[in-house]
Amino acid sequence: MAGARYALAASRACPPRATISKEPSPGNHLQNEASSRRSSALSFRLLVLVSGSGTNLQALLDAASDDAYGATVVAVGADRDDIEGLARAERTGVPTFVERVGDYPDRDKWDERLAVRIAGHRPDLVVSAGFMKILGPRVLAAFPVVNTHPALLPAFPGAHAVRDALAYGVRVTGCTVHLVDAGVDTGPVIAQEAVPVLEGDDEKSLHERIKTVERALLVEMVGRMAREGWTTTGRTVRLGTTSGRTTK
Repeated sequence: MAGARYALAASRACPPRATISKEPSPGNHLQNEASSRRSSALSFRLLVLVSGSGTNLQALLDAASDDAYGATVVAVGADRDDIEGLARAERTGVPTFVERVGDYPDRDKWDERLAVRIAGHRPDLVVSAGFMKILGPRVLAAFPVVNTHPALLPAFPGAHAVRDALAYGVRVTGCTVHLVDAGVDTGPVIAQEAVPVLEGDDEKSLHERIKTVERALLVEMVGRMAREGWTTTGRTVRLGTTSGRTTK
């Protein structure tokens, strides 16, 4: 992969777990985050959220087809119908669901329902893979969520990271895999990788190179989280805690 690997870093400030009603008890992932468990092959359950073509989803599906990856995609959720991301899941036989914000009177009701739908699939980790909606407090209280961003956070947060990096004139940008918190691109960093800005780059050419690196880094980090577990302490995430996931 292009660029230099940055050290695994950061964490998230984790709110207390909330129990989601209207569904059977989904188990450990709705308990307090101080609890821990062992991650083992095929037991670690991923739920992926998408809004578009689902290229990162496809990379996760491909990786999870190998038992050695240590995780399986148990469901794919979306905020809109008729997108390629849903079609990719359906072709693989993975269950899908759609929860549109516009179907609810406000974002709180959407957040509540989305949390219920996610809980029904009992995921150990939710992956936001090109999901273009900000997740609400009920989802974030109930599940650990991983996201990617096409910049080296905390630099250039927001929806126009690649454009902003070019406008600023940086020589190096990159991608970040991070845990999601209540802010926008403010969650604890899990891993980063640098991508050089080349002479003549425009937003499209640079973004395409970043996406290639971003996709591989996401697959690698999600797999490691599944196989090795992770611990968050303050704003530090450490992989390799095989007892599971703990928070201090």
